[in-house]
Amino acid sequence: MNYTDDNKQRKIINPISIGIILITLIVSYFLWQTFDEKRKIEKLEERLIEEKKEAGKINVELASSAEVYQWIGNKSIQLIDIRNSSEYKIKHIESSINLPLDNLTESLAKINKSKKIVIIDKEDSKEGKILTEHLKNQGLESKYLNGGILDYARQNYPLITTGNPKDITDQMKVSLITAEQIKEKMLKGKIFAFIDTRPNGIFKLSDIAGSKNIPLETIETSKNILPSRTILLYDADPTRSFQAGVKLYDMGISNIYSCSDNYTTLKKVLLTNNTEKESTNNNQK
Repeated sequence: MNYTDDNKQRKIINPISIGIILITLIVSYFLWQTFDEKRKIEKLEERLIEEKKEAGKINVELASSAEVYQWIGNKSIQLIDIRNSSEYKIKHIESSINLPLDNLTESLAKINKSKKIVIIDKEDSKEGKILTEHLKNQGLESKYLNGGILDYARQNYPLITTGNPKDITDQMKVSLITAEQIKEKMLKGKIFAFIDTRPNGIFKLSDIAGSKNIPLETIETSKNILPSRTILLYDADPTRSFQAGVKLYDMGISNIYSCSDNYTTLKKVLLTNNTEKESTNNNQK
């Protein structure tokens, strides 16, 4: 092989080699990030276990289901559900926030240190109690729900569910009503308190006059500002307003209607002049 051939081969090999090196570096970086995050969690868990060993026996103050039920809505108390997010979404205690134990580092950073803390687990667990004790060692007033959410449910205390439009039990909690039926009832004297469950930013762009904006995401913490009249929920996505209705029912509020039509349809129907509609129908005949 002469010098010219050797030079050509190097030109072919070099870009391939550089590409392989770059891919190796990128993969190594992401592997290191994953490993580093895992080590942070492991170190934190090791620290909690070490605290347990130093204390000997796990020493936590227990809260009863009755006490936790009384503390719902108390702004000086933070109810923290440490189960994974999928379990939390299915059923949880009203106004509790989800800080999964699986993501310990991030969860600890979100704990409000100015409030009294109640840790809620699926059932009694060593990990949950160690976390509660750790918070106490950090100077926070912390308690652990005795028996976890399973025992809370066994004692027939209400839980908040997600709201599944296809579930018969959830269907019985909320009365679905079309936009036309809403207008018909209003013309007969029915008074509704219109609640728009869309996000606040979207509500500000366009709304139905006289309606109040309580997004689905904040419905659990808005119990004290709900109107006393018959509530009518609506949204751009009717599933969201239905889910809001289920949550309200689970919170002990009944006589709830949810519009099965979307926001655009409801607004159009409400703004349609009855005289024009009757004239159109007569012309069609």
